[in-house]
Amino acid sequence: MGMSKPIPSLIMVGTVHRDPKGYAKLSQLLKREQPALISVEVSPYARDFRAWQSAAWRATLREHLQRIRAEEGRPLREIISQSSILGIFILLKEPYEWRAAKNYADRHGIPLRDIDLSSHSQDKLARLSELISMENLRTLLRIPFPDLAKQVESQYSRARSLFLHPPSTWPTIQGAAEREAYMAEKIGSFVRRENGKKILHVGGWEHLIEFPQGKSLYGLLKDLGPQRILLSSAAN
Repeated sequence: MGMSKPIPSLIMVGTVHRDPKGYAKLSQLLKREQPALISVEVSPYARDFRAWQSAAWRATLREHLQRIRAEEGRPLREIISQSSILGIFILLKEPYEWRAAKNYADRHGIPLRDIDLSSHSQDKLARLSELISMENLRTLLRIPFPDLAKQVESQYSRARSLFLHPPSTWPTIQGAAEREAYMAEKIGSFVRRENGKKILHVGGWEHLIEFPQGKSLYGLLKDLGPQRILLSSAAN
């Protein structure tokens, strides 16, 4: 008889952040896996920002879209339904990854951790005024973006391909290495502290790609024998 494979104590779930069905799929996955602790790729700053400031930004966005509606004579519902505009509203909302994880953690009394760098979120959210400016919104509405569901499936297809055929070089994105190392240190500490209990991390699929240099989040944690799951296949 052959030896059975050890059960991994770390599961890394790769998501597409704007997945319209992400909440339901992640909720189902958490119910199936029953982790002892969940970590999510979201920062304390991003959560505080959405709690205290996103309502004002959404109001400004709607005001700008109303002006565009009046200028162009298009129904507001039609404008908001365009994937580029939907994507902005989703950005201003609390991520489904955190909402689903919090719902599960609260119901089962397990720890939930936000582990991303706040400095990264500050840089990203600082560009909001430019993103929702009248000029940018007009530009986005002129570009024929694919349906949001199709964009999400395209991202998951790309993720599956890159999981099987990893890139040969590490991307030169400013601050990327620091961010990966920071999250890896946090997750590694959870695994060591929980001593064999199941830890489940939820974050963007890009962090789960294996690079030859071993600098990605997955690469930095590979010695822990993590299991990678794409949320696209969570219901299968």
